[in-house]
Amino acid sequence: MTERDDARLVARAHELRERAAALAKPIVEAAADSTTVATERAVLRLFGVTGLAPTGRPLALEVVDRFAQLGPGRLAGGIGLPFAAAALEYDLDPQQLATAIALGHVDLGLEVELLHEQEKRAAADASVAEWLDSAWERLDANRTARSELLDVLGDRPIPWIGADLEPSSAGDAAQAAWKLVETGADLIRTRVPRDRELRQVLGEEVDPATDAEAPAQAPAGSQRGLTLLRAALDEMGAEHGRYIRLATRALGLAAPEHAVVAGFERVDIVYVDPVESIVELGVDPDRAFADHLFALELLRRSGSWLALGPGPVALAPELASGMPPSWATRSGRALAMQALSVEIALSRGLEPERILIGAVPRDLLTDAASLQLGLPEVSLRRLLFQGHPLVFEESEGVGSIPGWWVYLTAWTAGNDLPALVLRQAPSVEQSGSLADVRRAAEAGSSLSAGRELGGLTGEALTHAGATLDAALETVRSLAGNGWAALLEEWNLPLPHLPRLGAEGRVDRRGYHDPFAGSIDQDRFGVLDVKG
Repeated sequence: MTERDDARLVARAHELRERAAALAKPIVEAAADSTTVATERAVLRLFGVTGLAPTGRPLALEVVDRFAQLGPGRLAGGIGLPFAAAALEYDLDPQQLATAIALGHVDLGLEVELLHEQEKRAAADASVAEWLDSAWERLDANRTARSELLDVLGDRPIPWIGADLEPSSAGDAAQAAWKLVETGADLIRTRVPRDRELRQVLGEEVDPATDAEAPAQAPAGSQRGLTLLRAALDEMGAEHGRYIRLATRALGLAAPEHAVVAGFERVDIVYVDPVESIVELGVDPDRAFADHLFALELLRRSGSWLALGPGPVALAPELASGMPPSWATRSGRALAMQALSVEIALSRGLEPERILIGAVPRDLLTDAASLQLGLPEVSLRRLLFQGHPLVFEESEGVGSIPGWWVYLTAWTAGNDLPALVLRQAPSVEQSGSLADVRRAAEAGSSLSAGRELGGLTGEALTHAGATLDAALETVRSLAGNGWAALLEEWNLPLPHLPRLGAEGRVDRRGYHDPFAGSIDQDRFGVLDVKG
């Protein structure tokens, strides 16, 4: 790479970040002025509402659904103050009141009228503050527990090698995790089950759950499952002399609730990306961003790290035309989506050190002929997202090329080590390769100590430039034409219906913000790897 080539790449990378930040600004402003049914469910969870309603549906979901039926004007003000007013009126704690509402014994529509009385509104404000203080104390206790365990158990240096478990019960997940940790896994990730709202919107059948179900039989990514899995990983860490991280991945219409659960159950890394939900599931963009902003506030408080993927591939125009997209187009679209997600996360005060980003498109690891493109993909992300830890993650559903990790030596040569290499649901027979993955990454990084490496040249440089061009064009298109041009209607459930979750978002009006004055901003300094 000549100095001129290098300067052009740097200039275009800088332009992409600037355009992504400009695109994120109105998105964040609109999302901050919104609330959603998922946000209000998360508020109830912060108040201490948990478990299931007599119908078998989650109790918070049942209560918020009843509240939302009062109309968008009621939802726009938030559930917090009406709920607190009702708790005072009937002398019930949050769990008792939620159960009474689910049974139809209390109508929050009547309690809203009580808030017009200054004395009762002040009392409701005080109750909300008390409940939230308890929630913040619980989050802070888990931050402290994480730090203390890291001090006592120690921590393996990066790269951490992680394993993504197959969806299963918590008991089965714990058994699988034991075997993986014994062979060198430093992190276990489990998927959060599809949320009830998403399944209802999609028309999927939902079997009623029961609180009587044993924790070991609960889905590994549910709150009860995560409680069991977190305890099991702590036990494994004590036995093996190192802290074992727990990660989750969630897509859908419940990001705020999942952020609450992550804080309550000491989840270390949370994979939640609004743009992936928009592109891959067809979630309404305004809804996805409103949910995500609330989740970011909670992650900031809890100390959990945020993980963003390498960017979803929005290829509706090419699919509609029947023209196969080039790798540069695929990569550029993904890079633009990733840059937008990064800027949104940074806008809420998360430090770069706590925002992990995917280093290469996941499907790149499934095509042997494309593995050589990993070098420019990694180089672009190091150039664009300085200070952000990188993650190499295998594709879901499609098998990765066996032994792909030997390319890590080339991709990481002369650079800092990635934070995490995540393998998809490896079997016990395959898990022995976890040590090989670590050695490949360490070998590449060690080259920087013995020789000076140059910049990109040849096909790698050409791909990097074409990818940046495609990314810039994508951001310009989003800024000028909105999401329709990239998404079209091919990924909608039905063409005549609104995008998923749109009806669950409203503009705030007279809203009681649970974060206003409740979070001590001075607590959020830059965190080291202890998080």
